[in-house]
Amino acid sequence: MPTPGTTPECWTAHVGGLLACEPRFLRSRVEAIRGRLLAPRAMQDDEVRAAPPVPYVMVGEGVAQIRIDGPMMKGFGKFGEFSTAFVRRALRAAAADNAVGSVLLVFDSPGGYVAGTQDLANDVAAVNEVKPVYAYAEDLMASAAYWVAARARAIYANEAAQVGSIGVFAVLTDTSAAMDAAGVKVHVLSTGPLKGAGADGAPVTPEQLAAWQVEIDDTMALFEKSVRAGRQMTPKQFASVATGGTWIASKAKDLGLIDAIRPLDEVVARLPKPGRPRAARAAAELGLLALDE
Repeated sequence: MPTPGTTPECWTAHVGGLLACEPRFLRSRVEAIRGRLLAPRAMQDDEVRAAPPVPYVMVGEGVAQIRIDGPMMKGFGKFGEFSTAFVRRALRAAAADNAVGSVLLVFDSPGGYVAGTQDLANDVAAVNEVKPVYAYAEDLMASAAYWVAARARAIYANEAAQVGSIGVFAVLTDTSAAMDAAGVKVHVLSTGPLKGAGADGAPVTPEQLAAWQVEIDDTMALFEKSVRAGRQMTPKQFASVATGGTWIASKAKDLGLIDAIRPLDEVVARLPKPGRPRAARAAAELGLLALDE
């Protein structure tokens, strides 16, 4: 049984939101926070908004490497979460750079928030129209991380990498019985029966659970559409891997989740070199130069 205060419910109580994430990661993350092994970072507003001047690293000959390490969220978080908005900026910069022949997204991520994930997946697909984008599972490519990686031209992996955790979940915690036992009565005043669902101490109604399930199912439909488009999967093939499970690289390859198992340096050496001039013009034609948000 999980230690009290180290469950996914505890994490979502602090950060909220619909999640496409490997749940085991959430538990270890909360344990690290509670054990003071992971402390919040104090950031100035301009640090959160500004992207580094060079958003990718050139490796090999003309390969722009962009790393996605840790949990994914739309903006930078206090506990080291990685910004999908930053990755979008990096992708667009690489698309417009004539010195870049291909882009390599290197993942070690359990996934994260749904917010921002579809936008990033769409950008991966769009940049692929300008120059090839590849994905690499270094250690973990789970849930939202796979959602994004599926739109790459090919997915490679370290032989020990874990891939999968395809699915979406949310946590609504009903603590009303505990509050009643403590002699505390919680009243939630709201503008509708679905507003305030999951408020601490308030009962979660069947109507609220059903509404959240609809949202989860609708979000999963977007996840499925992205993965099937990128990996050329049939509905039956997708259903076989959309169990929430993760697989070691060899099994992931058998299931069609990745294309090959290779060391990272070998992948870099094999990627396409520069040779396509006027990349900036091509990127502009596809609307990839400015991030309009």
